[in-house]
Amino acid sequence: MTVLELFRKYDYESVIPHLNHLFVVNSKHSMTAEFIEVCRGIYNYWANECEPKSTEWYIRLASRWEWTSPSIDMNCSVEGKKGFRYAVADQEDMIEVLGMEVKVDDDVEISEVELAAGLFWEMTYREPENIVNKSSVSK
Repeated sequence: MTVLELFRKYDYESVIPHLNHLFVVNSKHSMTAEFIEVCRGIYNYWANECEPKSTEWYIRLASRWEWTSPSIDMNCSVEGKKGFRYAVADQEDMIEVLGMEVKVDDDVEISEVELAAGLFWEMTYREPENIVNKSSVSK
């Protein structure tokens, strides 16, 4: 399944509790109402208005996101035939990420909706407000 297929399968409302869980565990606070709305705009834009780029790269999830930092722990990485590339959080082109297949290591227990939330967490780790502007989504 690709990232976009996950985002289209699970609407933002079903992702919010799992996304908020990641915020509470990893940053010790809940998402604010304003932040929820910014993220809603990004998620809905990606899920409903974007056509993914075709890519040879895929995403490998080696562990859940609880107690991890995307650029340090490398639990969720962009990989290819030649191996590791970098953390999904460091990917510049999120439209390309939407087209990537997601491979979850066998020892990782995670539901699809948790996976959608975690991928969104990873994709927006670097200042969601800037991603909104890059994606031409108005606030």
